[in-house]
Amino acid sequence: MAACGGSGNETDIKENDHVVTPPTPPISETLVLKPDTQPDPALPSRQAADWQRAVEAAHFLGRASFGVTAKDIQFILDKGKEAWLEQQLSTPLTSQVEQLDKRVEAYGYLAVPPSMYYDSASNGEWARMVAKQDVWWETVVWGSDQLRQRVVLALSQILVVSHQGAGMYARERGFANYTDILADQAFGSYEQLLLEVSLNPIMGIYLSAINNPKADPQRGIYPDENYAREILQLFSIGLEELNLDGSVKRDSKGNSIATYDQNTINEFARIFTGWSFSTNTEFAEGGEFAYWRTPISNVEPMKAFAEYHDSGPKTLLNGEIIPSGQTPIQDIRSAIGNIMAHPNVAPFISKKLIQHLITSNPSPAYVERVANVFNDNGSGVKGDMKAVIKAIYLDEELLLNPGQSHEYFGKRKESPLVIAGIWRSFKARGTPVTGPNNVAVETIQYLLNEPTEETFLYAPTVFNFYQTDYAPPGVLAQRKLYAPEFQVFGGAAAINQANLLTNLIYRRHYADEQRYRGTGQDWGGNIFWNNMPVKALLNLDVELTLADNPIALVDRVNLLLTQGQISEPHSRLIAEHISLLHDPLERVYESIFLIAISPEYAIQR
Repeated sequence: MAACGGSGNETDIKENDHVVTPPTPPISETLVLKPDTQPDPALPSRQAADWQRAVEAAHFLGRASFGVTAKDIQFILDKGKEAWLEQQLSTPLTSQVEQLDKRVEAYGYLAVPPSMYYDSASNGEWARMVAKQDVWWETVVWGSDQLRQRVVLALSQILVVSHQGAGMYARERGFANYTDILADQAFGSYEQLLLEVSLNPIMGIYLSAINNPKADPQRGIYPDENYAREILQLFSIGLEELNLDGSVKRDSKGNSIATYDQNTINEFARIFTGWSFSTNTEFAEGGEFAYWRTPISNVEPMKAFAEYHDSGPKTLLNGEIIPSGQTPIQDIRSAIGNIMAHPNVAPFISKKLIQHLITSNPSPAYVERVANVFNDNGSGVKGDMKAVIKAIYLDEELLLNPGQSHEYFGKRKESPLVIAGIWRSFKARGTPVTGPNNVAVETIQYLLNEPTEETFLYAPTVFNFYQTDYAPPGVLAQRKLYAPEFQVFGGAAAINQANLLTNLIYRRHYADEQRYRGTGQDWGGNIFWNNMPVKALLNLDVELTLADNPIALVDRVNLLLTQGQISEPHSRLIAEHISLLHDPLERVYESIFLIAISPEYAIQR
């Protein structure tokens, strides 16, 4: 993102050496979501009887949302984790397409232009790209469907598509729609999710499944194997036969057993032939420019052209034969049914979901319990995602305070979770950010611009930002334990993250007018690594009431950000340090920052 532009200038405009506030255009009211402006409840201090219950609630919320809030802690204290979970499972999704369309229209553009807009500045391709990121941040910080969006983040790292792929520029609405597909099936059916992903044009472009014709050996044409390979290797069963607990099966000689061979890939590649953009009247219409179709075709499922589909019989997993003469969609449904019948799907997907949502090193028993639910939700249904997510979050392994009893329980928080965690805990509100046609919206904005920042839907490859079986050299590798997120996070990234947290926290209280004017800036200019364009203000009203009681202030911030992981001695040290500061607001800033840069905030336990 570093080359894309954006304001790196947080200073006021100067005129004749006098500081003046830049003119702010009228703010558009076209917002789907709004920040929380209602007062927060008080939280228990470490000495209170409810402290441990609040800690347990905060741990649960840290795993199930994009950031812990005082209101959610109080909800769980009053009604319990199961009630919070059930409420989230019934909360409708926040549509990215709906939000993006309204934001684009607010800027004076057609939400769905009649033709591709990538070659015309008047169609606002840059504005659309920034708007898509803005509305995603608004969703994960202001949205009520927290658990669903947290599962979407996990699914996006399993069924990967990326803006960084070839031919993916100027397809923001398609990516927003792909996000909505993940959200719709996050509590739906994994089989239906595989079907919708297989027919999605963004996935079709990313893994070259679109405009993929049947074989014509005389012309040297053979089906593309890319999607066939990834739907098996990454999206469903993996490379090796697994036991139900996720461990690798072995033959009599101790060798792993492959789940499929090259011939299986060849047969699956034949399944995914004959699909093109929905608006095409001819297969692969447009020749070398076939990718640049009308924007609506980035959202609508791909369209089948039967004459380009291989309708012959195909031998798939476990020797199942798909009969000849089926339509293209019948072949895809049959193939996905064949995949879902494979015994690997349950342990493979269950373990990956646990790793992305809960801990990098789940016990085999934990994986097996969830995989059993994946195989049968209690009513004979396989792949019921609502049942699977409930099983993940209500498993007995999470009831034993695993952060204390298991040394390597947990995972490093990816950058979006680090940022959203600050913004949610301290009720971030937007700043007026000036967009195209001199229209401003109050949005929370941060354009992730470092390769290690794991921008949503910007993975460098189909294998995601990191691999879930990565172990850093040393003790973890020797013990065969994983720390996947550290594959892209080293010393330099840690320093960059600390610098980012400085920018997120200091001078960000909404009433800190003397030292920071949150008017936002235009999108033009360059994004500089040391002056990242953060556009969000924090609501620190409650924290300010505790500024004269440093221990109580530290306890509250500790509970919100690290789920009470900062020890009592370390809490006292932080309290003693901030008590030396005379300005109450500086005490608040300093307490949040010191806890936010701690290992306890960096690691989800």
